[in-house]
Amino acid sequence: QRLADRLIRYHGFSEVLISDRDPRFQSDLCPQLCRRFNIKRAMSSSYDPQSDGQTERVNRTLKQMLRTYIQPDERQWERLLPALELAYNTTCHSFIELSPFEVMIGENPLTAANLDIVGALAPTITPPMTKLFRQLCDRTQSHIQETKWQQEYYADKKCRAVEYAVGDKVWLSSKHLPASSSCPKFEPRYREPFEIIERVGTVANRLSLPPTYACHNVFHVSQLFPHCPRPPDLVPQEADTAWPPIRDAAGNPTKKYEVDYVMDQCGSGADVQYLVKWRGTPEDQATWEPANHLTGCQALLRARHRRQKRHLQA
Repeated sequence: QRLADRLIRYHGFSEVLISDRDPRFQSDLCPQLCRRFNIKRAMSSSYDPQSDGQTERVNRTLKQMLRTYIQPDERQWERLLPALELAYNTTCHSFIELSPFEVMIGENPLTAANLDIVGALAPTITPPMTKLFRQLCDRTQSHIQETKWQQEYYADKKCRAVEYAVGDKVWLSSKHLPASSSCPKFEPRYREPFEIIERVGTVANRLSLPPTYACHNVFHVSQLFPHCPRPPDLVPQEADTAWPPIRDAAGNPTKKYEVDYVMDQCGSGADVQYLVKWRGTPEDQATWEPANHLTGCQALLRARHRRQKRHLQA
């Protein structure tokens, strides 16, 4: 009902619905509405600047406008939204050099800002509405095309043409990933490398992430960096962290094994145990270990507890 009252009655039904992966868009209601009204769903991937950048930019502008409207107690902002909407729709946009009202109805409505000059305006003969709308559409399309060329020019100066294939290994930027320690600023800028298991479109890839990563596994190419393994003769032998045990500086095996990540846990208090995936071994060889066996793994255990807490809160 709210969708019909606030959107459909003004603009009709959409052909395409672009959305993020918010739970409201992944519920049973949204797919049913799209099938009922023949609306194509297009869900964006993680931090894709080209999927729905226009909406993200508009949201930034609306947030700036809301900051000037919100009262100090932040309890009166909802009743100011109609005035904010009118101000936004009557403002000339740099992208099209017209206001949304001029594009939709051909002119800006009368507002409080120009009440004092209306009386001084002499009546004029306006052209036919069809001619006026045609001129507005041509003008809008011209400004949109010019802005697109400028955006493409500046974007191409920073972009690098990279294409990955299924099976390639890439490093994943940690900028938008949940922190695995209490000090995110000192974490590595890129994580693992991970294997690409599927190409999604032309600018996104699906990665094989471990179960400890509580995020969507499709990433834009701007978040990936190609993995270039070292030649075998440049790999330091003393830094071997794979199975069997870690070796000391002299090359002698120790009784320590390196933990890759914690997959699960059971029990509580002194009886808690963790399902540990060891570095260099597959997940089917993971073992249950008590907490006193995981010395030096406090950061991994804290990350596991934070993920479990977020899962319970969700």
